[in-house]
Amino acid sequence: MKTTFTLLLLVFNLIISQGQEIKKISTGGYHYQLGDDFLNISDLDRVLESNKEAHRLLYDARQYRGISQILGFAGGALIGYQLGNLIAGKDFDNVQGFLGAGLIAIAIPINIKQTRKIDTAVDIYNSGLTDSAYIPTQLSFLSTGNFIGLSIRF
Repeated sequence: MKTTFTLLLLVFNLIISQGQEIKKISTGGYHYQLGDDFLNISDLDRVLESNKEAHRLLYDARQYRGISQILGFAGGALIGYQLGNLIAGKDFDNVQGFLGAGLIAIAIPINIKQTRKIDTAVDIYNSGLTDSAYIPTQLSFLSTGNFIGLSIRF
Protein backbone atom coordinates (compact mmCIF):
# COMPACT_ATOMS: atom_id res chain seq x y z
CA MET A 1 0.00 0.00 0.00
CA LYS A 2 2.82 2.40 0.89
CA THR A 3 4.63 1.55 -2.34
CA THR A 4 1.54 2.22 -4.44
CA PHE A 5 0.91 5.53 -2.71
CA THR A 6 4.55 6.54 -3.19
CA LEU A 7 4.42 5.69 -6.90
CA LEU A 8 1.20 7.65 -7.37
CA LEU A 9 2.72 10.61 -5.55
CA LEU A 10 5.82 10.39 -7.77
CA VAL A 11 3.75 10.37 -10.96
CA PHE A 12 1.61 13.26 -9.75
CA ASN A 13 4.73 15.30 -8.94
CA LEU A 14 6.25 14.58 -12.36
CA ILE A 15 3.09 15.73 -14.08
CA ILE A 16 2.71 19.03 -12.20
CA SER A 17 6.38 19.89 -11.78
CA GLN A 18 6.68 21.37 -15.26
CA GLY A 19 8.22 24.88 -15.26
CA GLN A 20 5.76 27.72 -15.36
CA GLU A 21 5.85 30.11 -18.29
CA ILE A 22 5.87 33.86 -17.88
CA LYS A 23 2.76 35.31 -19.53
CA LYS A 24 2.76 38.71 -21.20
CA ILE A 25 -0.26 40.77 -20.23
CA SER A 26 -1.19 44.45 -20.37
CA THR A 27 -2.85 45.70 -17.21
CA GLY A 28 -2.01 48.61 -14.92
CA GLY A 29 1.75 48.87 -15.47
CA TYR A 30 2.55 45.19 -15.02
CA HIS A 31 3.21 43.36 -18.23
CA TYR A 32 4.35 39.95 -17.03
CA GLN A 33 2.71 37.27 -14.90
CA LEU A 34 4.12 34.02 -13.49
CA GLY A 35 1.33 31.80 -12.24
CA ASP A 36 -0.94 34.12 -10.25
CA ASP A 37 1.81 36.61 -9.37
CA PHE A 38 2.42 39.83 -11.27
CA LEU A 39 6.12 40.52 -11.87
CA ASN A 40 7.87 43.87 -11.82
CA ILE A 41 11.38 44.27 -13.22
CA SER A 42 13.21 43.13 -10.06
CA ASP A 43 10.96 40.06 -9.73
CA LEU A 44 11.54 39.28 -13.38
CA ASP A 45 15.28 39.58 -12.75
CA ARG A 46 15.10 36.91 -10.02
CA VAL A 47 13.06 34.57 -12.23
CA LEU A 48 15.32 34.93 -15.28
CA GLU A 49 18.54 34.23 -13.32
CA SER A 50 18.37 30.55 -14.27
CA ASN A 51 18.75 31.33 -17.99
CA LYS A 52 22.00 33.21 -18.68
CA GLU A 53 21.06 34.56 -22.11
CA ALA A 54 17.65 35.82 -20.96
CA HIS A 55 19.21 37.35 -17.84
CA ARG A 56 21.83 39.18 -19.94
CA LEU A 57 19.12 40.63 -22.19
CA LEU A 58 17.16 41.77 -19.14
CA TYR A 59 20.30 43.43 -17.76
CA ASP A 60 20.76 45.31 -21.06
CA ALA A 61 17.10 46.34 -21.00
CA ARG A 62 17.46 47.71 -17.47
CA GLN A 63 20.32 49.92 -18.66
CA TYR A 64 18.17 51.24 -21.50
CA ARG A 65 15.38 51.83 -18.99
CA GLY A 66 17.62 54.05 -16.85
CA ILE A 67 18.75 56.12 -19.82
CA SER A 68 15.19 56.50 -21.07
CA GLN A 69 13.91 57.59 -17.66
CA ILE A 70 16.65 60.20 -17.23
CA LEU A 71 16.10 61.68 -20.69
CA GLY A 72 12.32 61.64 -20.32
CA PHE A 73 12.45 63.29 -16.89
CA ALA A 74 14.84 66.00 -18.08
CA GLY A 75 12.75 66.69 -21.19
CA GLY A 76 9.52 66.80 -19.19
CA ALA A 77 11.08 69.14 -16.63
CA LEU A 78 12.25 71.55 -19.34
CA ILE A 79 8.85 71.60 -21.03
CA GLY A 80 7.00 71.84 -17.71
CA TYR A 81 9.15 74.74 -16.55
CA GLN A 82 8.48 76.63 -19.76
CA LEU A 83 4.75 75.94 -19.58
CA GLY A 84 4.75 77.21 -15.99
CA ASN A 85 6.44 80.40 -17.15
CA LEU A 86 3.88 80.73 -19.94
CA ILE A 87 0.99 80.36 -17.47
CA ALA A 88 2.62 82.93 -15.15
CA GLY A 89 2.68 85.42 -18.03
CA LYS A 90 6.39 85.22 -18.86
CA ASP A 91 7.80 84.59 -22.31
CA PHE A 92 8.20 81.02 -23.61
CA ASP A 93 11.88 80.18 -24.22
CA ASN A 94 11.89 78.26 -27.49
CA VAL A 95 15.38 76.82 -26.96
CA GLN A 96 14.50 75.12 -23.67
CA GLY A 97 11.10 74.00 -24.95
CA PHE A 98 12.50 72.42 -28.10
CA LEU A 99 15.42 70.91 -26.15
CA GLY A 100 12.90 69.27 -23.81
CA ALA A 101 10.85 67.98 -26.75
CA GLY A 102 14.05 66.63 -28.34
CA LEU A 103 15.03 64.79 -25.17
CA ILE A 104 11.60 63.19 -25.00
CA ALA A 105 11.82 62.29 -28.69
CA ILE A 106 15.12 60.51 -27.99
CA ALA A 107 13.73 58.75 -24.89
CA ILE A 108 10.77 57.17 -26.69
CA PRO A 109 12.72 54.88 -29.10
CA ILE A 110 15.07 53.90 -26.26
CA ASN A 111 12.04 52.90 -24.18
CA ILE A 112 10.65 50.88 -27.10
CA LYS A 113 14.00 49.10 -27.48
CA GLN A 114 13.99 48.31 -23.74
CA THR A 115 10.51 46.78 -23.98
CA ARG A 116 11.52 44.65 -26.95
CA LYS A 117 14.62 43.38 -25.13
CA ILE A 118 12.52 42.36 -22.12
CA ASP A 119 10.02 40.59 -24.39
CA THR A 120 12.86 38.75 -26.12
CA ALA A 121 14.33 37.72 -22.74
CA VAL A 122 10.95 36.36 -21.62
CA ASP A 123 10.54 34.47 -24.91
CA ILE A 124 14.01 32.91 -24.53
CA TYR A 125 13.23 31.92 -20.94
CA ASN A 126 9.88 30.38 -21.92
CA SER A 127 11.37 28.46 -24.86
CA GLY A 128 14.06 27.06 -22.57
CA LEU A 129 11.39 25.77 -20.19
CA THR A 130 9.51 23.75 -22.74
CA ASP A 131 12.67 22.08 -24.03
CA SER A 132 14.29 21.11 -20.74
CA ALA A 133 11.40 20.67 -18.31
CA TYR A 134 9.32 18.19 -20.30
CA ILE A 135 9.89 14.55 -19.42
CA PRO A 136 7.70 12.21 -21.47
CA THR A 137 5.99 9.74 -19.17
CA GLN A 138 3.42 7.05 -19.73
CA LEU A 139 1.23 5.84 -16.91
CA SER A 140 -0.76 2.65 -17.34
CA PHE A 141 -2.76 0.38 -15.09
CA LEU A 142 -2.15 -3.35 -15.36
CA SER A 143 -4.44 -6.12 -14.24
CA THR A 144 -4.29 -9.86 -14.51
CA GLY A 145 -6.08 -12.63 -12.72
CA ASN A 146 -3.63 -12.51 -9.81
CA PHE A 147 -2.74 -8.81 -9.33
CA ILE A 148 -3.46 -5.19 -10.13
CA GLY A 149 -0.51 -2.90 -10.85
CA LEU A 150 0.65 0.48 -11.97
CA SER A 151 3.31 0.91 -14.68
CA ILE A 152 5.31 4.10 -15.24
CA ARG A 153 7.50 4.48 -18.33
CA PHE A 154 9.96 7.34 -18.79
